[in-house]
Amino acid sequence: MHMRRLVAMTAATGTLALGLAACGDSAKVAPKAASTQVSAMSVEKRASLVDAVRSGAKAVGQQGSAKVAVESVDTEVGTTKSEGTLSWKKGAEAAEVSMDAASHPDLRDMAGPDGKVHLTMAEGDVYLPVEGVLLEAAGGKKWLRLEGSSAEDNPAKDLPHGPATVLAALSTAADLAAVGEEQVAGAAATHYTGTVDIEKLAADTAVLELVSKGERDAYVDELHATGFRNTVDIEAWIGAGDLAVKVVESGKTAEGPAELTIAYSGYGRTSAIKAPPAKDVTTFAEVIQNAAQG
Repeated sequence: MHMRRLVAMTAATGTLALGLAACGDSAKVAPKAASTQVSAMSVEKRASLVDAVRSGAKAVGQQGSAKVAVESVDTEVGTTKSEGTLSWKKGAEAAEVSMDAASHPDLRDMAGPDGKVHLTMAEGDVYLPVEGVLLEAAGGKKWLRLEGSSAEDNPAKDLPHGPATVLAALSTAADLAAVGEEQVAGAAATHYTGTVDIEKLAADTAVLELVSKGERDAYVDELHATGFRNTVDIEAWIGAGDLAVKVVESGKTAEGPAELTIAYSGYGRTSAIKAPPAKDVTTFAEVIQNAAQG
């Protein structure tokens, strides 16, 4: 999930709302014969690791949805925590996310009574419940649709990626490794790590057996938008049923280090996510017009 732009747009919404109210050991050289043997073993070991991660990508891809807990950290935005439901089922890509306003000061003005900013991302748009100072100017509407100035700026472009995408990317890492068995949320999982070359991923066709070209390309675009220029470090914990229980993406950007952690649970046991009824939706243009007339 590329949180930076989504947080920035939501925070800007809050700023505008307030205005209306006021008027990212060194190895030893072995003998030649032994080297050949070790090389063959390494190739076999890598193939086994790739197969394990690819199995994980296939398994989560078939589930279609999960509960998520997200923590995004970067120098520009700071730390943003959120939780909710994510659907990556083809044709029904959507998310319901609640961002902890206390974790980011620019979100506080848009928070509901529970201290969270609730977002629904569905059917190509992003919606915020009408809260606080927007209530009067919303004309009785319950939801505010966030809008960009162009299709490229549409906040729905920041729809969180499903776990299959990041596992597919991890499977391309030249240094893919299994760290060992660890406990995540009280259950055993195998910890995998690797550094992904972003440009090689952009041209990799093997991952298209796991995710669509559009999903791969969108993920590459997201990595670039986050500020990762050449590589991204990926960690994944894969548990029972080959399902990922946690993934971490991290690396350096021009502004400093950035890290995204997503924990997954409740695979395939979530309700369908739908956009609010059109009759309950307003836009900023309408809010501004109502405020001017009021």
